[in-house]
Amino acid sequence: MTEGHLFVYGTLRPGLAPAPVARLLDGARSLGAARIPGRLYDLGAYPGARLEGEAGDEIQGEVFWVPDLAARLPALDRYEGFDPAAPERSLFVRTSCEARLADGSRIACAVYVVAEMPPAARRIASGLWRPAGAR
Repeated sequence: MTEGHLFVYGTLRPGLAPAPVARLLDGARSLGAARIPGRLYDLGAYPGARLEGEAGDEIQGEVFWVPDLAARLPALDRYEGFDPAAPERSLFVRTSCEARLADGSRIACAVYVVAEMPPAARRIASGLWRPAGAR
C-alpha cells in the first residue's frame, strides 16, 4: 500500500467529516479532484464504493497526501469499521487503487471500499455522493 496518499469520496471529504475524524486529516494536502474505476452506492448516511463495474464506471472524489498516514491508519480504520485482523467482519475494507487526477496523471492511493453490499443499497450513477439535503 502506498503510504501518504488517500482517495476520499464520502464522509472523509473536507467539510463532511465529523470533527474528531477531520482532525485525523490535519496537515493533509489536497492533490485535487480525482476519479477511480468502480461504482458508488448510497448506503443511507454515507456512501460505499466498490472497485468493480463496467468500463467507464467511475467514482468521483479527491486525493490527499496525508503526513504520517501509516500512523493515522488505525484511527481511520476504526472510523470506517475496518478490522485488519478480521476483514471478513468489517464494514469497510482498506485497499489500494489508482486514482486519475484532473490533469490526467495517475497516483496510487489507499481507499476504503464497502466489504459487503447491503441489499437496499442504491447505485449512484453519477459516481458523486452528496449528503442528504446538499445541493
